[in-house]
Amino acid sequence: MQNLSSRQIQIIDASIRIISDGGIQDLTMKNLSGALGISEPAIYRHFRSKQEILMTMLESFKHRNRLIDKNTVAEGQSGLQHIREIVMSVFRKLMETPAVSAVIFSEEIFQNESELAEMILEIQDANLREFTGQIREGQMDGSIRKDIEAGELTIIIMGSIRHLVTNWRMSGFSFNLIDSGEKLLGSLEILVGT
Repeated sequence: MQNLSSRQIQIIDASIRIISDGGIQDLTMKNLSGALGISEPAIYRHFRSKQEILMTMLESFKHRNRLIDKNTVAEGQSGLQHIREIVMSVFRKLMETPAVSAVIFSEEIFQNESELAEMILEIQDANLREFTGQIREGQMDGSIRKDIEAGELTIIIMGSIRHLVTNWRMSGFSFNLIDSGEKLLGSLEILVGT
């Protein structure tokens, strides 16, 4: 991925906020220029189109916001502990930038744009593969149950995460995602642990 200029990052951040507040239909060059306090032609100096802004936004998610950040996983932890650290890292990132949840957990907003939908699918597939790999590690070290296939456990855990984040977003971020995430993980650990 290309290095983004500070102005491009500002444009992407403003786009995320606009999508979060009003949906994809509110992301227009007019609204974007108003949010940034610059002219529409100034935006076109950095991006050729709204489509390019959205593609760059998704590309940055793909590279910067990987589900499994290797820095969150400490050596010597069990697979189940790795899962906890990964999920809590996701919750912390979302608490820092709540508007991002409106984009990464609302893939339906891109369904009418095949190129964007394909990129969302790539991101989801990569995250599912990595998460399933972490669950398999936990199954091998004995911290995660083996009587349920790793892919199925991934769906159970990630579906629970998605549901919690969606409720948090739909409530206007009215509760502490980290506290609720801790409670959810406690229950999931009872279900999937050994």
